[in-house]
Amino acid sequence: MPEPSVERTLPLLTRFRAGDRDALAGLLNDPSIAGFTSVPHPYTREDADRWLRFVNQTTRKYGETRQFAIRCGEELAGGFDFRHLRPAQKGEIGYWLGSRFRGRGIMTEVVGGACGYARERWSLERIEALVYPHNQASIRVLEKNGFDKEGLL
Repeated sequence: MPEPSVERTLPLLTRFRAGDRDALAGLLNDPSIAGFTSVPHPYTREDADRWLRFVNQTTRKYGETRQFAIRCGEELAGGFDFRHLRPAQKGEIGYWLGSRFRGRGIMTEVVGGACGYARERWSLERIEALVYPHNQASIRVLEKNGFDKEGLL
């Protein structure tokens, strides 16, 4: 049986930090992310500032974090958020990952852990994710975490 890699860094969900501005702008200024999300391209430092303000406003409004930074070690790798939460009923997830972090199973781990957290924290019966049909990598992440395709919008 192969030994686990000592170089493996598990993804960690944390709060976004003011110091994430430049890393956000760098990671999100990627046309492939814009092609699969509502993130604009080009993505600027001003866009990152708006996002960080939105995160702070949402955290104050709900008294808890709902938008998370995905970190590998201390390095920002992506983002994950909970939307349209109705405790004891359902919620929606959204996520993105910087291109150089893809293909390592990071998002599969993040989605699994975050969904477990959401079910426990908000007693969710249902978790939804909206994915473009051409985003096969994201569809695979969801399938690996037990999501079922219900239809096309």
